[in-house]
Amino acid sequence: MKKLKFLLIDDSPSTNFFNKVIIEKTSMSEEIQIAKNGEEAMQILNSFYIPDLILLDLNMPIMNGWEFLDEFQKLKGHCKDAMIILMLGAALPEEKKDLIKTISNVKGTIGKMLTNNIVMDLVIKHQENPTIDKCEVY
Repeated sequence: MKKLKFLLIDDSPSTNFFNKVIIEKTSMSEEIQIAKNGEEAMQILNSFYIPDLILLDLNMPIMNGWEFLDEFQKLKGHCKDAMIILMLGAALPEEKKDLIKTISNVKGTIGKMLTNNIVMDLVIKHQENPTIDKCEVY
């Protein structure tokens, strides 16, 4: 199975540390980049880092997840196949659920803290079909 490049976008250093350790323990990552907000994430993407999976927190300072998604959609080509999974600390309001259905790269939602099983499921879904319509909500 091909190892994937991950981009973790979350303003919590402890969440990033924990999630990075979990991803590394699965041995399914080629590389893991971390951004504390959407602005840092855009800088990473504009440096031509091409992630396979982007795990995105929505509530962050400077540039939140929604603003990041707006900017991400403006990128030309090099990240268009990235699978974005939203990391949620609370349930999404209905209007936001409808909004994420319109963003083709957003493939699902998960809780903020990863597990080995969640990472493996995401990697398998990406391997089976990187342009999969939507993955299940965890």
